[in-house]
This record gives sequence, structure tokens and C-alpha cells, in this order.
Amino acid sequence: MSKILTQDEIDALLRSVSAAQSYEPVAETKERSIHLYDFKHPDRISKDQLRALRTIHDTFARSFGTYLSSTLRTLVDINLLSIDQATYSEYMLSLSVPSCIYIVASKNLKGSAILEVSPQFALTVVDRLLGGTGNRVGSIRELTIIEQNILRKVAESALSILTDSWRQIFRMNLYIESFESNPQFVQIAPASETAAVVSFEIVIRDMTFPMNLCFPYFVLDPLIQNLSTSWASPVTKRISHHEFEELQTRIRLTRLPITAQFGSSHLSMKDIMRLQPGDVIRIDERRGEGLKVWVNGRVKFWGEPGASNSKRAVRILRRVTALEEANLG
Repeated sequence: MSKILTQDEIDALLRSVSAAQSYEPVAETKERSIHLYDFKHPDRISKDQLRALRTIHDTFARSFGTYLSSTLRTLVDINLLSIDQATYSEYMLSLSVPSCIYIVASKNLKGSAILEVSPQFALTVVDRLLGGTGNRVGSIRELTIIEQNILRKVAESALSILTDSWRQIFRMNLYIESFESNPQFVQIAPASETAAVVSFEIVIRDMTFPMNLCFPYFVLDPLIQNLSTSWASPVTKRISHHEFEELQTRIRLTRLPITAQFGSSHLSMKDIMRLQPGDVIRIDERRGEGLKVWVNGRVKFWGEPGASNSKRAVRILRRVTALEEANLG
């Protein structure tokens, strides 16, 4: 048998229902800042490190542009466009076929990197070095073996200048491992590996060509932490006058080997075995060209041969410029 509510119970129930309807809890809402994060494109290089990378490669762009202007005998400007972080597979898909890809490495780092230039730029440089006008090439094609050998010296000079630009952070000593024209045959990192892609534009007269450097993250990982600390504002230490004089004295007393190179030539062992007194060996240097004076294994001066007190001697004519030193290696 169901229980019948009294009038007092009904009134109490109605009062509780009306009180529940009138109660509105105030919810405290706090705005939270939400940052989008793409797990496919993780930012593994901080802003300070990217700023340091930009400074390094700005220096490289200016120095390499000066080298190309001297080598091609025309005005060349190289501008740093961007430094992006992308997966290795995305970067490889962005390359054209055919392309000019140099796989570079360093004895001081694990792994390899990529120096990539457009085929139009490569053919323009080859045409200019062989005495042509260096106008824009109409059709895109792969480089022949001879053209690759001509362009290899330019690429090696670029790596030497890049090594100098990184010297304050790390001594890379980059060298060329191989050359490829098809990106499908270049596999220096896993497809999902993050890579730092440094993009440049090379401007020759009214022509613009792209150039890229690709560093997989595991290649930069050993030295990436030094970018923030090494490029911070340096604290200079003032040395006393006595320390300065002592440093100068030590430098003056330092002994370095100096060698004057009168000429060089390459002969086969068969030709060397046939040499006889009176034979003439043609050297690479031209008549009237200055002698290279080597100091501790590097060309530092130009000189001319002579004699002093019945002994052979070399008179210093001038210092070797920084650009000449880079070209002479």
C-alpha cells in the first residue's frame, strides 16, 4: 500500500524544489593560453640557437659571394632567406630532378650533410669559368663528368668558407663525400628525422638561383648547445701592460718553417725514371708569376727569387689576401 503524503510534507517538498531552481553556482573560469604543437614538425632548435645559426650563415653568404665575384669576374650577391626545421623526407621531396647535390661530411662529426645548388647555377658557373658569357641556361640537364670536376673546386671553396664561418663554434673541416643528381639516391638520415634547412639565393646580374644547406639534427646535436653560450655577449678581459709585452716576446721568439715554392709539376713514375741531366721539366707556374712563400704549411706571401751573399734568397713582395689564401688552399 502506497504512503499518502500529508499537507506539511507536500509544502516542504515544493519549497526544496523552488530553492534548487533558484540556486545558480558561480563557476570560476580562468583563461588558459594554448599553444599549437605539431608533432610531425617538432621545434628542436630554440630561437637563440636559430639566431646564432643565422649569424653564422650570414657570414658564410657574404664571404662566398665575394669568392664567386672574384672567380666569375662579375658581381655576385648571396642572401640568406630562411632557416627552417622540416623532416628529412619533406626536404628531399622539395628538390628538383635533376639537381646538383653534394654529400658532405666532417671527421669531427657523425653523419653527413647536404649542399644543394640548382643545375642552372651550376651550368652558368661552368660556362663562365670556361670563358662564356654566363647567360641563363635554357634547358635543364644533368652535369657531365667534366662539368662536375670543374664545379667541384667551387663547391670545395664553399665548404672551406663554411668551415671558417663555423670556426668560433666548432672546427668542422667539411669535405665532399660524393655527388648525386637524383635526390632518390641520397639517404643520409631517416625520413622522419628533423633537419635544419638553410636557404639562400644567389643573384648573378639579373639571374637568381637557389642554394640550400641541409643538416640533420643528429649532426648538429653535439654542437647545438654551444650556439647559445658561444654567441652571447662576450666578457672581455683586460690584460696588463706586462702581460701584453710578455705575449709579444713569446710571439717574436716563435719559430715557424718558411718555404719558397719555385714551381710544381706532376710526372708519372715512368717519366721520373727516364729523367736525364739536361732534361727540362715544365712547371705549372707561369713566367713572371710570383713565388708562393709558405709559412707553417699555408701560403702567406708572394715573393721573387734572387741571391744574397752568394746564397739563394727570396724577396717578399706583398702579403696574400684572405681571398687568395682561400683559393690557394
